[in-house]
Amino acid sequence: MGVADEEGYPHEGFVDFADNVVDSSTGTIVARGVFLNPAAPSGSRLLRPGMFVRVRLPLGQPRKVPLIAERALGTDQGKKYLLVVDENRVVQYRPVEVGPLQDDGLRAITSGLGPEERVVVSGLQLVCPKMEVQPEEVPMTTLRAAEAAAPEPAGEKDKG
Repeated sequence: MGVADEEGYPHEGFVDFADNVVDSSTGTIVARGVFLNPAAPSGSRLLRPGMFVRVRLPLGQPRKVPLIAERALGTDQGKKYLLVVDENRVVQYRPVEVGPLQDDGLRAITSGLGPEERVVVSGLQLVCPKMEVQPEEVPMTTLRAAEAAAPEPAGEKDKG
């Protein structure tokens, strides 16, 4: 869990109750989490009634899955796909199942992509399935790395 002014989820807790009924009007279930809330030397506590917090609730054990840049994903009639370059340098259309978006901006691919496969990330509009290409392998760019590498908007350097 994390509060509004904190980075990430620094507070660990556990779920001690989850209802087994889904509210049909909201699509939600009731759950209760337990978190430590010790008093600071001043006597105040971090968590107070009515506060809004961010909670990340992992479901199951972590597992290794390929992560790809969101811009590499295509949508075809509501289904997600990737363009993959095979060992013969031929582009293949690959339907995939997507998982959650990670903090670094990469998207988890839960099925349809192997760990060592090469994915077309840029120039998607220039290639099509069964086309032979000359791939240039580069590391998968995270959202933060892309933002850091982006040029400053015009006029930003002159501000002082």
